[in-house]
Parts: sequence; C-alpha cells; structure tokens
Amino acid sequence: MRILHVGDMAGSASITANMCTRLGHESIVLVDDKVDEWNHGDHYKNVLRFKTTEQLYESIRLVGKEYDHIVYHDRLDAAVKLDDIHVPSSYMFHGNMLRQNPDLYHHIDSLESIDNLFVTTEDLLKYAPTAEFFHRPVDLDLFHLDRSIERVDMGICLTQKRYMEQCNEIVKDEETMVLVADRVQNIRSYEDMPAFLNSFKFYYDIKFQPTHPPMIIPELSQTGLQALACGNPVWSNHIWFTKFPEIHSDEWSCKEFISVLQE
Repeated sequence: MRILHVGDMAGSASITANMCTRLGHESIVLVDDKVDEWNHGDHYKNVLRFKTTEQLYESIRLVGKEYDHIVYHDRLDAAVKLDDIHVPSSYMFHGNMLRQNPDLYHHIDSLESIDNLFVTTEDLLKYAPTAEFFHRPVDLDLFHLDRSIERVDMGICLTQKRYMEQCNEIVKDEETMVLVADRVQNIRSYEDMPAFLNSFKFYYDIKFQPTHPPMIIPELSQTGLQALACGNPVWSNHIWFTKFPEIHSDEWSCKEFISVLQE
C-alpha cells in the first residue's frame, strides 16, 4: 500500500509512516504551518511541510489519488474539505479534541470517504464506539535502555507551565525527589529524548485534559511509553508500570494498523 498521512500529532504520523515504509508500505506525512516542536519529521525525513493550509489542501487534491489510503490525524478540517476526492481514508482521534467535543465522532463517521476510525487511548472508545484502538508506536531502535548513561536518583515529570503547581502537589509526598519541569521551556528534540529519559531513575506521567478544573487523563502518555522503553519505572495515576508493553513497539503496532487498512 501507499499511505498518505495528513497532520502529525505528537509525531505519531511520522513514527507510523517510518515503520510502515520499512514494512514495504510507502508512507509520507503532509503538514501545514503548525509547528512540531520536537522535530519528529526532521529525524525521519518523511514529512513535507506547506506554508499554508490552502497549499496543503491543494497538494492533497493533486496527489491524493496516487495513494491507496489517506489517514487524517485530528484534522477535521482536511477530512471534511477533501471528502469529495473519494480516496479510501481513515481518521485518527488523538485525544483532547474528542474528549472536549464528543459530537466530532458522528461528524467524522458520516463522511463518505472515511472507512476506519482509530483512537489512540482506550478511554476514547467511549466517545467513538466503532473505532479501532491504535497502539501508539514507540521506535525501539531509538528508545531503549542505555547502560552507558548514569542515572540520577530522582524522578522527572514533564508538563506544561500551567499544570506545574498541580503536579508538584501530586508528587510532594513521594519518597524520591521528583523534578517537575516545563516541557516547553525545557524543550528537547525528539532524537535527544532517549538520552534525557535514561538520565533519570523514574518518570512521573501526569497529563491533564484542559477542562475547568483540569482533569487527569487516565492513560499512559507517549512520553510515558517511551520512558518505559528506556527502562524507567513509570508512575501514572497512582500505579507503577515497570514493563514496556510490546504491542506498542513500532513494528507490532504498524503491522496491526496495516491489517486494518487492508480489510
């Protein structure tokens, strides 16, 4: 198959496209001017960027029929705008958009070109009951235990500045010191993250849904899964995880993904 991904939420599309290409299913990712601060596409060299959204639409109209399948990653605008090109397509819900607006499920499900729906965390299945659960892929060639790096005896929690106070309150009674850091101010490129995670003993995975008041998302984040792959015990929602779930390996996840597209 030839697969065209539109949008790249948290690098999920570029990671998936990389492994699908390695498995023999040529894949590329198209994005507009929305910035990927972690540079996933630069690492995999499989992302084509456009300056404007209109240029993105125009390009998909020109080349879309050269692909066997289009996957829209939380890009409702593109899926609706391009429904009339009638290329077999899938839509992937990545999180907060669906949690905050469950009616999106019915809107997307009504589009003629959408054959498959995916969600990236199990809690989203209650909003999209006919969706497939897409196991977010972790590149195990990149994220793995590195015994050459000395770990400091403390935990790390990466969050947004607006949630730092809540995170510090949650971890204040932990036996091990936990550094709560603003992941935007302490930005690291995607390819630098394995060494960073390997330098800490634990990872505290606390992710919020931007509601009022903010609610904790009861699922391991992508960074939490990457930390497990690097050998970090991961604390999430008062549960310790110590083993990386193999179904989230990029090869396993993408083979499962391709099998759904080929049904």
